[in-house]
Amino acid sequence: MIGTFVNFPVINSANNNKDDKFKISNFIEVKALPISIIILCMAFCFSGVISYINIYAKELSLIETASYFFIVYTIVVLITRPFTGRMVDKKGAGFIIYPAFVMFSVGLFLLSFTSNGFMLLLSSAFIALGFGNLSSISQAVAINSTTPNRMGLATATFFIFYDSGSGFGPSILGLIISSTSYRTLYFILGIVVLVVLSVYYIFTNKKSNDFVIE
Repeated sequence: MIGTFVNFPVINSANNNKDDKFKISNFIEVKALPISIIILCMAFCFSGVISYINIYAKELSLIETASYFFIVYTIVVLITRPFTGRMVDKKGAGFIIYPAFVMFSVGLFLLSFTSNGFMLLLSSAFIALGFGNLSSISQAVAINSTTPNRMGLATATFFIFYDSGSGFGPSILGLIISSTSYRTLYFILGIVVLVVLSVYYIFTNKKSNDFVIE
């Protein structure tokens, strides 16, 4: 309803010729694929936290502390996002994304070795600093990777991959838990984040425009 009072600029499409043929580019923004694949992997890792943290906390006899896990997560995200957003505008996405990868990984490793309530909530803070900022900045990178007339497609592409990681993650990770343990799962996910960081670094050096906001 409020949107009716907003004046949106008219954006001329780069291609005014109508084409009824099926094209993947009509549904997916190819330029947003690299960062979207990155967020798929990160959402996949985070889904393990969302889905299994309560069961893990019960196993550790920390179920009462676990009730504050996402409260701490939310508070840290709300405090840090305004500052990290401004830093991205000034210094580029990589300035925040690299530390966010590391913090996310540290948070998962802390979760893996958690033995008391303090460590559990500390891991929540690190995961918030990591994934909480990765998710928002990655979306900005996806949008800025394309032309104005395809920003909607870029946003859709981003969330298709984000939701895929969040949706399929718990089922796949459940198979891992059945043959290992929650501690091992979070340790593995911490390693996965570092591997994805390496992939991000390689692609950033090859095609910086796909990942860095100018």
